[in-house]
Amino acid sequence: MSNKFKKAIEYFSKLQGIGPRQASRIVFALLNWPASEIKAFARAIDELESGITFCEECFNLSEQTRCQICMSAQREREKICVVEKIVDLQTIEKTGLYRGLYHVLGGAINPVEGVLPANLRINELVNRVKTLQVNGNGLVPEVILATNPNTYGETTALYLTEVLTPLSIKITRLARGLSSGSFLEYTDATTLQNAFKNRR
Repeated sequence: MSNKFKKAIEYFSKLQGIGPRQASRIVFALLNWPASEIKAFARAIDELESGITFCEECFNLSEQTRCQICMSAQREREKICVVEKIVDLQTIEKTGLYRGLYHVLGGAINPVEGVLPANLRINELVNRVKTLQVNGNGLVPEVILATNPNTYGETTALYLTEVLTPLSIKITRLARGLSSGSFLEYTDATTLQNAFKNRR
Protein backbone atom coordinates (compact mmCIF):
# COMPACT_ATOMS: atom_id res chain seq x y z
CA MET A 1 0.00 0.00 0.00
CA SER A 2 1.25 3.50 -0.88
CA ASN A 3 2.69 5.53 2.01
CA LYS A 4 0.70 8.58 0.83
CA PHE A 5 -2.48 6.51 0.90
CA LYS A 6 -1.67 5.25 4.42
CA LYS A 7 -0.96 8.80 5.60
CA ALA A 8 -4.30 10.05 4.27
CA ILE A 9 -6.13 7.16 6.00
CA GLU A 10 -4.28 7.92 9.23
CA TYR A 11 -5.47 11.56 9.22
CA PHE A 12 -9.08 10.80 8.29
CA SER A 13 -9.16 8.17 11.06
CA LYS A 14 -8.48 10.93 13.58
CA LEU A 15 -11.92 12.40 12.88
CA GLN A 16 -14.54 11.52 15.49
CA GLY A 17 -16.70 8.60 14.37
CA ILE A 18 -14.42 7.66 11.46
CA GLY A 19 -12.62 4.32 11.71
CA PRO A 20 -9.82 3.00 9.45
CA ARG A 21 -12.27 1.22 7.14
CA GLN A 22 -14.39 4.34 6.61
CA ALA A 23 -11.24 6.44 6.25
CA SER A 24 -9.96 4.18 3.47
CA ARG A 25 -13.33 4.50 1.67
CA ILE A 26 -13.05 8.28 1.87
CA VAL A 27 -9.50 8.22 0.47
CA PHE A 28 -10.58 5.89 -2.37
CA ALA A 29 -13.44 8.29 -3.18
CA LEU A 30 -11.02 11.25 -3.21
CA LEU A 31 -8.81 9.43 -5.72
CA ASN A 32 -11.73 9.59 -8.18
CA TRP A 33 -12.03 13.37 -7.84
CA PRO A 34 -10.51 15.67 -10.48
CA ALA A 35 -7.13 17.12 -9.45
CA SER A 36 -8.65 20.62 -9.23
CA GLU A 37 -11.24 19.42 -6.70
CA ILE A 38 -8.60 17.72 -4.55
CA LYS A 39 -6.53 20.94 -4.55
CA ALA A 40 -9.60 23.01 -3.61
CA PHE A 41 -10.37 20.53 -0.79
CA ALA A 42 -6.78 20.73 0.50
CA ARG A 43 -6.95 24.54 0.35
CA ALA A 44 -10.21 24.57 2.36
CA ILE A 45 -8.58 22.44 5.08
CA ASP A 46 -5.46 24.62 5.07
CA GLU A 47 -7.58 27.77 5.55
CA LEU A 48 -9.22 26.34 8.68
CA GLU A 49 -6.12 27.27 10.70
CA SER A 50 -6.29 31.02 10.04
CA GLY A 51 -9.63 31.66 8.36
CA ILE A 52 -12.05 30.53 11.09
CA THR A 53 -12.31 31.75 14.66
CA PHE A 54 -14.96 31.91 17.37
CA CYS A 55 -17.53 34.69 17.59
CA GLU A 56 -16.59 36.91 20.54
CA GLU A 57 -20.25 37.19 21.54
CA CYS A 58 -21.83 33.72 21.20
CA PHE A 59 -18.78 31.49 20.42
CA ASN A 60 -20.21 30.20 17.15
CA LEU A 61 -17.78 29.69 14.26
CA SER A 62 -17.03 32.93 12.46
CA GLU A 63 -14.64 34.47 9.96
CA GLN A 64 -14.87 37.84 11.74
CA THR A 65 -15.00 38.99 15.36
CA ARG A 66 -18.79 38.37 15.37
CA CYS A 67 -20.74 35.68 13.51
CA GLN A 68 -23.49 36.34 10.94
CA ILE A 69 -26.22 35.46 13.46
CA CYS A 70 -24.99 37.98 16.04
CA MET A 71 -24.57 40.68 13.38
CA SER A 72 -28.02 40.15 11.84
CA ALA A 73 -30.54 42.91 12.47
CA GLN A 74 -33.35 40.39 11.82
CA ARG A 75 -32.76 38.35 14.99
CA GLU A 76 -34.74 38.72 18.23
CA ARG A 77 -31.99 40.11 20.43
CA GLU A 78 -33.77 39.59 23.74
CA LYS A 79 -33.70 35.79 23.30
CA ILE A 80 -30.58 33.70 23.91
CA CYS A 81 -30.68 29.96 23.24
CA VAL A 82 -27.98 28.18 25.24
CA VAL A 83 -26.49 25.08 23.60
CA GLU A 84 -23.62 22.80 24.51
CA LYS A 85 -21.86 22.67 21.15
CA ILE A 86 -21.78 24.42 17.78
CA VAL A 87 -23.34 21.36 16.10
CA ASP A 88 -26.39 21.83 18.38
CA LEU A 89 -26.68 25.43 17.20
CA GLN A 90 -26.50 24.31 13.56
CA THR A 91 -29.19 21.67 14.14
CA ILE A 92 -31.58 24.27 15.58
CA GLU A 93 -30.79 26.75 12.78
CA LYS A 94 -31.69 24.14 10.13
CA THR A 95 -35.27 24.05 11.42
CA GLY A 96 -35.73 27.76 10.68
CA LEU A 97 -38.07 27.98 13.70
CA TYR A 98 -35.88 30.03 16.03
CA ARG A 99 -35.01 33.66 15.29
CA GLY A 100 -33.16 34.68 18.45
CA LEU A 101 -29.46 34.60 19.37
CA TYR A 102 -27.32 31.75 20.74
CA HIS A 103 -24.70 31.06 23.35
CA VAL A 104 -22.37 28.06 22.95
CA LEU A 105 -21.19 26.76 26.33
CA GLY A 106 -18.45 24.56 24.93
CA GLY A 107 -19.75 21.37 26.55
CA ALA A 108 -21.71 20.19 29.58
CA ILE A 109 -20.84 19.79 33.24
CA ASN A 110 -19.20 16.38 33.56
CA PRO A 111 -17.00 15.95 36.67
CA VAL A 112 -15.99 12.43 35.56
CA GLU A 113 -14.17 13.93 32.56
CA GLY A 114 -13.01 16.96 34.52
CA VAL A 115 -15.49 19.41 32.96
CA LEU A 116 -16.59 21.79 35.72
CA PRO A 117 -18.67 25.00 35.49
CA ALA A 118 -15.44 27.01 35.38
CA ASN A 119 -14.47 25.19 32.16
CA LEU A 120 -17.63 26.34 30.37
CA ARG A 121 -18.63 29.79 29.08
CA ILE A 122 -21.09 30.40 31.90
CA ASN A 123 -19.60 33.70 33.14
CA GLU A 124 -19.75 35.01 29.58
CA LEU A 125 -23.45 34.09 29.45
CA VAL A 126 -24.18 35.90 32.72
CA ASN A 127 -22.34 39.00 31.44
CA ARG A 128 -24.31 38.91 28.18
CA VAL A 129 -27.60 38.77 30.06
CA LYS A 130 -26.58 41.67 32.32
CA THR A 131 -25.56 43.75 29.29
CA LEU A 132 -28.88 42.91 27.63
CA GLN A 133 -30.75 44.04 30.73
CA VAL A 134 -28.99 47.40 30.60
CA ASN A 135 -29.23 47.95 26.83
CA GLY A 136 -32.47 46.11 26.10
CA ASN A 137 -34.84 49.12 26.19
CA GLY A 138 -36.98 47.57 28.89
CA LEU A 139 -37.27 44.15 27.23
CA VAL A 140 -37.09 41.18 29.61
CA PRO A 141 -34.38 38.82 28.34
CA GLU A 142 -35.32 35.17 27.83
CA VAL A 143 -32.70 32.46 28.15
CA ILE A 144 -33.75 29.19 26.51
CA LEU A 145 -31.85 26.21 27.91
CA ALA A 146 -31.33 23.77 25.04
CA THR A 147 -28.86 21.38 26.64
CA ASN A 148 -29.00 17.69 25.74
CA PRO A 149 -31.62 15.52 27.52
CA ASN A 150 -29.05 13.35 29.29
CA THR A 151 -27.52 13.36 32.77
CA TYR A 152 -24.83 15.92 31.94
CA GLY A 153 -27.18 18.18 29.98
CA GLU A 154 -29.76 18.10 32.78
CA THR A 155 -27.08 18.86 35.38
CA THR A 156 -25.87 21.80 33.29
CA ALA A 157 -29.42 23.14 32.84
CA LEU A 158 -30.08 22.95 36.60
CA TYR A 159 -26.83 24.74 37.36
CA LEU A 160 -27.59 27.48 34.80
CA THR A 161 -31.07 27.94 36.26
CA GLU A 162 -29.54 28.42 39.70
CA VAL A 163 -27.01 30.95 38.38
CA LEU A 164 -29.48 32.91 36.22
CA THR A 165 -32.50 33.02 38.57
CA PRO A 166 -31.17 35.96 40.67
CA LEU A 167 -31.04 38.06 37.48
CA SER A 168 -34.88 38.13 37.31
CA ILE A 169 -35.09 37.04 33.69
CA LYS A 170 -37.32 34.58 31.89
CA ILE A 171 -35.74 31.10 31.87
CA THR A 172 -37.30 28.42 29.68
CA ARG A 173 -36.32 24.92 28.56
CA LEU A 174 -37.00 22.94 25.46
CA ALA A 175 -39.95 20.60 25.99
CA ARG A 176 -39.00 17.03 26.84
CA GLY A 177 -41.16 14.00 26.24
CA LEU A 178 -42.05 11.07 24.04
CA SER A 179 -40.78 11.10 20.49
CA SER A 180 -43.13 10.35 17.61
CA GLY A 181 -43.26 6.65 16.75
CA SER A 182 -41.92 5.47 20.10
CA PHE A 183 -43.42 2.79 22.39
CA LEU A 184 -44.26 3.39 26.06
CA GLU A 185 -42.88 0.00 27.11
CA TYR A 186 -39.39 0.97 25.89
CA THR A 187 -39.45 4.49 27.33
CA ASP A 188 -37.19 5.33 30.27
CA ALA A 189 -38.55 6.88 33.48
CA THR A 190 -37.04 10.34 32.89
CA THR A 191 -38.61 10.65 29.43
CA LEU A 192 -42.00 9.56 30.78
CA GLN A 193 -41.71 11.99 33.67
CA ASN A 194 -40.98 14.84 31.24
CA ALA A 195 -43.80 13.73 28.95
CA PHE A 196 -46.30 14.01 31.82
CA LYS A 197 -44.80 17.32 32.98
CA ASN A 198 -45.01 18.87 29.50
CA ARG A 199 -48.41 17.41 28.55
CA ARG A 200 -50.99 19.73 26.94
